Amino acid sequence: MKSISILFAAVLLSQALSPVTASAGEEMNSPSGIVRIVGGELEMKSVEVGGKRFPLGDFHGDLIEKVGSLVLVSVASGGVACPTNYAWLDTTPGHLRLTDTFGTCSEIYELSHDAETVTLTMPSMDPSEGQVAFIFDGQSVVRKVLGLKSSKVARNSAGNADAWIGESPYEYLTAAEMEPTLLREMTWSQLDMLRRYMTVGLQQMTVEGNWIVGSGCLPQVCAGNHAAIALYRSTGQLVAAIKRDGHEPVLIGEPPEALPNTIRAIMVAH
Repeated sequence: MKSISILFAAVLLSQALSPVTASAGEEMNSPSGIVRIVGGELEMKSVEVGGKRFPLGDFHGDLIEKVGSLVLVSVASGGVACPTNYAWLDTTPGHLRLTDTFGTCSEIYELSHDAETVTLTMPSMDPSEGQVAFIFDGQSVVRKVLGLKSSKVARNSAGNADAWIGESPYEYLTAAEMEPTLLREMTWSQLDMLRRYMTVGLQQMTVEGNWIVGSGCLPQVCAGNHAAIALYRSTGQLVAAIKRDGHEPVLIGEPPEALPNTIRAIMVAH
């Protein structure tokens, strides 16, 4: 197995000579020749380079990033439950290989690299876990939990609930800066459930009387599994509601006045 230093020397050299990224789905040049996705409806999809094919099984593939001699391949089933995962194709001559697939089913990621590793960072499938990084050192891909992301809105919103108007309720619940406040207002299990039940939906908080409200639902099973939060504009006090399919709605917090309709709709859901 080649050394890490050889792999990333090739990466840095390639970066100096050519752009390091390419658009999804395009053929890409590599030190071992053209990289392409081959196969069709009646033939197993594969990644082809240097006269070798790496089968993708029943999955679709796209070439989405290039970092030196490495090509990032998205691997997807074509369904909505898990939009995509990833694999690294090493195109170094004499060392062609495709890693095992990795990821969290997220199409959102950040790519970074240094002289020894290349890293994909993306949201975890568990919102309370925060961000996770998949680090490739030329030999294996290692998963590392990074925790909750910092939020610029949260950093700048102290004492000003109106700062969240037009912002994401999911960001409010998952911002690292907000977690201590939220855990003073609810239990860990309530916060964890609220995050999961607000993962998808209209990610923009709006004004409703004296409240700022936002809502969302549980991915793939939105019907009957949804939640909402409301911030009292003058104090920032939080009220939340969660409706799980087959269970009675749960109200979190003590409202200083009548509930806003967004919260009320969750509480009276059947």
